[in-house]
Amino acid sequence: MPPRASTSRTTIIAGILAGLLAAGLGAFYVHEQSAPRDEHAPGASAGTAAPEKNARAVDALMALPEIKAWSAHIEKASGGRAHGAVMETSPEARLIDGQPYYDLNFVENTPDAAHRWESFVVSQDGKRILVDDVVSGELISLEQWRKDNAPMQRIATQ
Repeated sequence: MPPRASTSRTTIIAGILAGLLAAGLGAFYVHEQSAPRDEHAPGASAGTAAPEKNARAVDALMALPEIKAWSAHIEKASGGRAHGAVMETSPEARLIDGQPYYDLNFVENTPDAAHRWESFVVSQDGKRILVDDVVSGELISLEQWRKDNAPMQRIATQ
């Protein structure tokens, strides 16, 4: 029997099957990334920070008036297509003066990418917040950052 010519119907079915396979693999990946981990299970990283552990630090950062204003500005300026978000840059705590801090970035989260607005280090209890000046490598207090950089003016000029 001679080979049959491929039809557009066969091509469409193959495309649908490939799409379903990709969607299934994507769903599996997302499920695996969001599944709770047992810290004592084999292969679990003992040094990674669970979301519950850094929740106080994230909440403290999100409570800053600058972060609230930036978030509202991003939402309004983008018509709801972008949002302000806090992103942990390292799962490992950073020691500053013998105390553990989380490295957190405030980002503009768009459908295509996350754009960093500012970098912070926040104590695990959320009581101390420093600004991480990525250009100079210096950690500065919120008061100094407000004085030197006028962060609320950032949304006034955009």
